[in-house]
Amino acid sequence: MIGGSEGLRPELLERTMLALADVREPQAVLSAAARLLERETGRPCSVLSPDDARMRDGRGGPQSAGLVRDASGVILTAVIDGEVRAAFALGGGDVSEPDAVVLRLVAGQISVAFSNALAFDQLRQHAVEGAALVEAARTILGFTELKPLAESLSAMAQRFFHAERSVLYGRAGDELHAVGSAALPGAGPMPARLPLDAAGVERKLAEGPQPRNVALAPLRLPGHHDGERSGLLAVLRAAPFDRADQRLLDALVTLAALAIRNVELYEQSTRANRALAESNAFKDDLMAMFAHDFKGPLTVISGYAELLLEDGLEGERRSAVETILGQVGRLAKLSEDALALAATQSAGFSLSRARDDLADLVGEAVRDSDAGSGRIALEAPAGPLVVPFDRTRLRHALDNVLANALKYSSGPVEVRLAERDGEALIEVRDRGIGIPAAELERIFTRFGRASNARAKRFAGTGVGLYIARKIVEVHGGRLTVASLEGEGSTFTIGLPL
Repeated sequence: MIGGSEGLRPELLERTMLALADVREPQAVLSAAARLLERETGRPCSVLSPDDARMRDGRGGPQSAGLVRDASGVILTAVIDGEVRAAFALGGGDVSEPDAVVLRLVAGQISVAFSNALAFDQLRQHAVEGAALVEAARTILGFTELKPLAESLSAMAQRFFHAERSVLYGRAGDELHAVGSAALPGAGPMPARLPLDAAGVERKLAEGPQPRNVALAPLRLPGHHDGERSGLLAVLRAAPFDRADQRLLDALVTLAALAIRNVELYEQSTRANRALAESNAFKDDLMAMFAHDFKGPLTVISGYAELLLEDGLEGERRSAVETILGQVGRLAKLSEDALALAATQSAGFSLSRARDDLADLVGEAVRDSDAGSGRIALEAPAGPLVVPFDRTRLRHALDNVLANALKYSSGPVEVRLAERDGEALIEVRDRGIGIPAAELERIFTRFGRASNARAKRFAGTGVGLYIARKIVEVHGGRLTVASLEGEGSTFTIGLPL
């Protein structure tokens, strides 16, 4: 898994699109893409040279897949017209399948951006044509909807060629239908529909009431089968067209194809993001409903178990009922965490703060967590420490931090409450297994757990510290950790006074 314990999100596609949208130099696209991949995945990323052996398959031919995976890492390829034109090597081993799906989409967007840059670089070599194409690129590459893009492209073509009319056709079934057009007042007509074959197009255009010169440029969309028939840009005028006009028209249509492909990818990413948001909302609602309904039966079980203990059970029966109570308490804690987790994902997650004695809250939490075992030592000021906080929420966060310290340490746990530099500080120190230095932030992610905790088979869901940090941050505070693996950890909650 990369990009944190949650893996990569589909939003990375949109961030890639935004990061590369205005990059026009091919080398700059590669550099920007490499920096973005390294930052988003947390893995080393390098741009492969065209002669690198990893850019070829086992038979010596060029790679064609957008993503090549093996135990050593991942190679993302920028494929343009079926040919690998650039590649990026991500180290750190293989990735999960969900991450691979997102990386394939990212590779496709990088391919589009790199193709944009290559096309732009080639077109820029033509001095006269270049000025027009720069304007076209600035205008149409930013569109996210097809209809406005088609209208803008047609208007530019009509103006660039001093034409009477310009029409962009797109394929719909077995015909070409006009998608966007621009015309001078009184301009000659052009049909709204055209056949797919080139000969049929010429016959249809020749049916006009008066002879006109028409320049045509087929639209080839990257990644589409039968791309030559994906669309057509037609320009009508009285003056004849020369080779330079046709070259500029072809270049304009190439740029238009890239812009249309950008629109398609944007629509895909928008749909993916919408589906993900709906899925997350459903999951959070389901989790909250489950956790809330779960507490009722647990309360009943706990109540009857306590009645049984009051009846004077002894021996194995008493031990069994105490075990039931212990497990019910554990399920209740999981239920509370599930409710809190659902609440933290809600846009309406808020606090009911009041000025209260933080020392009293910490003392209460320590007594309940210690349960008479004598494992937790508390050092606190003699008097009250008044701070604005939500007592229920902050108690939940503190309980999670204390439970974490007790779980991963067989020795004593030290809790210290102090006031320093405008903050109320709660320090919880244990002498347990500690946390690897590279994983200090991972433990605060949703479902994130340290590798040594998993290796030693400590039970846990990986949400306790995530919830604790969320609650502290909503208070305007901070939850941090300092740790040495094998020596223990110190968690610090800082709340503004």
